[in-house]
Parts: sequence; C-alpha cells; structure tokens
Amino acid sequence: MNRWFIEPFRKFAAAGGRRCLVKDAHCDFTHGVSDEFKTPRAVPRTPNVSAFMAMLGLPPMRLSPLLPSSVENSEGFQFSGKESSPPLNEGEVSQFQTHHRKKEKSQRSVDSTFLHFPSLSRHFPSNFRSAILNAQRQYATCAEVQKPSQESESELDGEFENEEAAPNDAVFFAPKINSFGHSFRDYDVESARQKTVEELYRLNHINQTYDFVKRMREEYGKLDKTEMSIWECCELLNEVVDESDPDLDEPQIQHLLQSAEAIRKDYPNEDWLHLTALIHDLGKVLLLPIFGGLPQWAVVGDTYPLGCAFDKSIVHHKYFKHNIDHDNPAYNTKYGIYSHGCGLDNVVISWGHDDYMYMVAKENGTTLPSAGLFIIRYHSFYPMHREGAYRHLMNKEDLENLKWLSVFNNYDLYSKSKVLVDVEKVKPYYQSLIRKYFPSKLKW
Repeated sequence: MNRWFIEPFRKFAAAGGRRCLVKDAHCDFTHGVSDEFKTPRAVPRTPNVSAFMAMLGLPPMRLSPLLPSSVENSEGFQFSGKESSPPLNEGEVSQFQTHHRKKEKSQRSVDSTFLHFPSLSRHFPSNFRSAILNAQRQYATCAEVQKPSQESESELDGEFENEEAAPNDAVFFAPKINSFGHSFRDYDVESARQKTVEELYRLNHINQTYDFVKRMREEYGKLDKTEMSIWECCELLNEVVDESDPDLDEPQIQHLLQSAEAIRKDYPNEDWLHLTALIHDLGKVLLLPIFGGLPQWAVVGDTYPLGCAFDKSIVHHKYFKHNIDHDNPAYNTKYGIYSHGCGLDNVVISWGHDDYMYMVAKENGTTLPSAGLFIIRYHSFYPMHREGAYRHLMNKEDLENLKWLSVFNNYDLYSKSKVLVDVEKVKPYYQSLIRKYFPSKLKW
C-alpha cells in the first residue's frame, strides 16, 4: 500500500521532540486498531491515533467523554463523529501489520520529509478510545504528512502561527514549545525562570503541612474577604503573576480565555466546560493584598496529598525531606491516615488556588456539574492525573470525573500561546455563562 506511516510514541518520544524522519518511523500501533474491535484495553499507549486515521484517508473521528450520569459502556466514551466513517477491515489491518514487520528493519531515508513533534512526556490512558481523544487534543490533522515527499524540508511549527489557514473543523493544535522556548513543564532546563520555579517549590515542600492546610481551609472557608462577580475577579487576575509556571508569560486572563476558547471550539455543546476553563485559576487572587497576600508557595504550583507519603513523582521531591510531616510515622506510609478508595473529598490536599476556588464556587451555590468542580479542585494535582499516583485513594466518582479532567488538562497545558484573545469580543458569551451557573455576586 502506498501509504505514509508514522509511529509517534517510540522514536519520536525517544528523540524527546528532536527531528525525526517520517520514512524512518513505522506503524507500531496498527495491531491496536484491530484490537479495538475485540479487547480495547490491550491497545498500547498511542497519543497520535487521529493522525493515523487521517493518513488512512478516513474522516476524523471526534470523541467526547460521557458525563457520569450517562455512562453506558466500560470505557466511558462515545463516538460523536460521522457515522459514515468507514471502519478498517481485517484485510487492511493485516496489510498494516505486514508493513510494520517489514519496516522494523528498514534503514533511515535521508531524503524523507521532516516533522517536528513535541516531547511525549505526558501519560495517556491505555485504551484505544482515550488515546484517540488525547490525540485529537494534542495534534493537528496530518494533511501535510499525506503529501508526497518533497525535495525541500517541511516542518510543523510548534507555535500558533497561521491559524487563519486552519479549517474550521480542525482539531486543537498543541504548541511544540512554551513561550520561553522549552518543552512544556520542563523543570530541569537551566534558566533564571527555572531557578525561580525551583525556589518556589522548595518553599512549598517545606511549608505545606497537614496542619497548615487545615488552618488555611478554616480561615478562607469563612469567605469574608470581599464580594464581587466572576467577571470582576477575571479582570482582577491580570494583576497576578504565577511564578510556578515555567510556560507562561502572558496575562492570566489570556491563559484563561485561550483555554476556554480552545475547548469551546472542540466541545461547542459543553458550555459548563467553557466556563470551567475560564474560572479554574481565579483562586490565584489569593496572592493579592485584599485576599491576604499569601506567598506564591501557598497559592500556585502542583498540589499533592498531606497525611500520607509524598509520592516520588511530585516535582522537586527532594525538598520534602525538610518538611516536618516527612518524619511523622502517621503520615509517611502509602495510605497514611486514609484508607483504600476513601475518595479525594476525604483527602487533605496541599493548599492553593485550586481548593480555594472550589470552596468559593461550592459555597456560593454554583450549578456547575460535579465534573466541573472536580476540574477546578484538582487541575493542579499533576501527580494524580498526569503521573497516575494516588489512584488507590480515589473512589468511583473520582475516576469518572477524571475523564473530564484529562480532557481539560490538554487545553490547560497546551493552549498557552502568543496569540491573544480579543477579550471584548468574547466577553458577552462568557458573561451569559456566568449568569447561567453563578449568582451575580459571590462571597470570596
């Protein structure tokens, strides 16, 4: 078959985002396509299935996770693409597998078209449907890949340039690098920015203790700082600088709107998700004097449980050795003070903007679904939703809501761009959502 094949999760991942030859890549995940119709969970962790579908000449399939109340299958996902999308037959799958075996021993072709892919350092669910969903969030269609080999080099730009040329139904474009020229969430690269980030985490890991979080929850649970609307808080957030973020150098409201607009494009009917994206970081106002002017380490950065052992996947884990909870026998085991499947609602998470905004939303009577509140409360809990840690503490409802958090995280992380959103243009739409899901004034 005269097809172009890309295997993105072995050689591209191994290259860490460096240039890779298309012809040198092979289709390692083709057996997973056939397994989809038999044993979906046997499929490897493939983040670029949508690109593969495009290269096969098939219409792009869009998937949406179901809300917990409507889950009807074990995977928790449903197809929402065109029903006319032709399935792969057994003959095609067999040919793909044969091609894969031949390509395993093929040598690099020096005249191949070049492509740039971001470092595949993130974790993806191991089932095929979730892989497609993550792929659609993370990559654009591969129309360029399907073109015949050209003499000149062709590259996919990691930034959000030439967006006007993108088709209206194009999937979300994930930038290759952040605004500082590094891979996303790269905490190891040497730079002045990274030194600031590491110092923040050092203070965070020393000072975030079980007792500290209890005190913060009691103090800020009073909601006696001020009263204002959601949109007023969005505007106030422009005064905030998040020193924990190695990727962002634009105003906070731009990050919120970029995330919300990207989700709105791909999930037009999930207006609660658009609003959730808009407000998920509003808790960062804790940094401002009117809210107590908390230090950065008490407001931003990745979150994690207190009252049990600190998982090794937590960023800059080495600094926990100076935390007084580290040597507390009651807190330094896998379960600590918790039990299996106790649910995250019963787990004390490090204090920050996530938990504060969750309290504000819940106590002011928001009508957002539970998945929206889950996203707000745990979007910075990267050890859980990115690294797979602490799953032993989650209950069934947590696992259902995690599906939506996984969707959201792609936009939260990869929508950070130099292309600014016209605030005044989109403001009426988001104000209508605020009126739908929140009272006009909230206690903060």
